Amino acid sequence: MNIFAYIQAKWNASGGYSEFLKLAFPLIISTGAWSIQNFINRFFLAWYSTNAFAAAQPAATLNFAIMSIFIGTLSYVDVFVSQYYGNKEYKHIGPAVWQSVHLSFVGAVILFVISLFSQNIFNFIGHAPEVIVEEVKFFRILCYGALFVLTSYAFSGFYSGRSKTRIVLYINAIGILINIFLDYLLIFGNFGLPRLGIEGAAIASIIASFAMCAIFLFLIIQKKYASKYSTRTLTPDFSIMRRLIKFGFPNGLQFFFDVGSFTFFILVIGTLGTIELSATNIALNIYHMVFMPVIGCGIATSILVGQYLGRNKASIAQKSVRTAVELICVYVAIVVLLDIFVPNIFIYPFSKGAESALIGQIRPVAVNLIRFIALFALFDPLSIIFQSAIKGAGDTAFVMKVLVSAAVVLLIIPIYLVVIKFHMGIYAGWGVITFYIAVLAVAFFLRYKSNKWKKMRVIEMNVIDG
Repeated sequence: MNIFAYIQAKWNASGGYSEFLKLAFPLIISTGAWSIQNFINRFFLAWYSTNAFAAAQPAATLNFAIMSIFIGTLSYVDVFVSQYYGNKEYKHIGPAVWQSVHLSFVGAVILFVISLFSQNIFNFIGHAPEVIVEEVKFFRILCYGALFVLTSYAFSGFYSGRSKTRIVLYINAIGILINIFLDYLLIFGNFGLPRLGIEGAAIASIIASFAMCAIFLFLIIQKKYASKYSTRTLTPDFSIMRRLIKFGFPNGLQFFFDVGSFTFFILVIGTLGTIELSATNIALNIYHMVFMPVIGCGIATSILVGQYLGRNKASIAQKSVRTAVELICVYVAIVVLLDIFVPNIFIYPFSKGAESALIGQIRPVAVNLIRFIALFALFDPLSIIFQSAIKGAGDTAFVMKVLVSAAVVLLIIPIYLVVIKFHMGIYAGWGVITFYIAVLAVAFFLRYKSNKWKKMRVIEMNVIDG
């Protein structure tokens, strides 16, 4: 069979390209809303001041690292909704979503308490004093608005778990547009508003998240959803909540260590100096933006695996995973070629309007780091797809154990030794994180190939090995 016949045969098949892309494309944008908002913030802040730009990445990443344990837990409601939807247990969908919302309040309280120690946290990290001032401002305000971010993740599961991802896309697009508009007003003090700098960027993000949360809430409690999916059943259901914590908390914990280890990496690199930190910020901004489609495809993989396992169709769930891998490989090939041969196209937006002398020092380091991103591209996308596939079945405990142990043994300890203890420099540090990502890809691929995930479920149902 030639390639065109293969694509045609697989396009409309169950678990094929058409089904996958319809689900994944809106998720590519919507799940990257946080990354897009922070990219926009840093994009404007690069024009505002070097210190604000250098501070934005570590502060935002630390904020997200702390939130990630709650995001990973409560956003796992996607899988619950997908399996309930596949098994046609519609009345459980609304209550499951509301248990996730209840958990978001717990996370918001904890983030608020942590914000009270912002100055101590960044003093301990030990960046340049002028950068610490900006980091504290940005981190504190982002923590204040954690509730709106967390509840938006919880509400979005109602739609994405049922493959209704277009509405999630629209709401996130509204949030992104609000963020851009308010960044322009509040960072630079346009149209008579105060010039707030990095604080304006944080406030813009929080207002955008509030708007998204309000729209989700307004839509979900509509009568048409309340009658079919029980979306007005707000009372705690401890049976669902216990299962959400049982399967979601390992997901949250691995997410926390995943994001936390990257945060630790950024903070350690920051001790090398402003040039190294700014170059790393640029490279990781590019990484997050370029690989946002992979994250969306990973969530789509989890949802399709959950829906087909809910229907006891494990063979079609497996076809969905194969579809994801094939599409990701095409995308990765394009990214790798761009990273290797034209890395400067990624750097240009950050140099526009920046301090020319400083960007001249940052550029050559950033170019080399972008080529490390090309190495990431060979492993990280496959790691995301295979771990998403087994998490869609409920195999979150394995993912947690592998990622937590690998983060400590292969990333956190080595990066400390290489950069802090032995002073081997920025490229040795990036070599460590590249090796760590490669090991994760191999581990999750081997677990997927074991087929143990085919017999797992997060809801109560009779399992038929399909």
